[in-house]
Amino acid sequence: MGYGPGSTLVLYTDGLIERRGEDIYAGLDRLAHSVEHHHLLCPEALADAVLADLVPAPQRGPDDDTALVVIRL
Repeated sequence: MGYGPGSTLVLYTDGLIERRGEDIYAGLDRLAHSVEHHHLLCPEALADAVLADLVPAPQRGPDDDTALVVIRL
């Protein structure tokens, strides 16, 4: 499987998908669903939407550092 023009590459740290006491696949599923739901957005807006979907509410704050890079080829 290769990447071609129009493909989107999403790079992230574990803080985006991991939650204490939760199976890692639940976080991966959340990420996949969010990217699929917002895939038509430009990379910057896609990153904002994914962060809004996956990063815990500000009053609680994330459990871990979070980084996300979205690249459209």
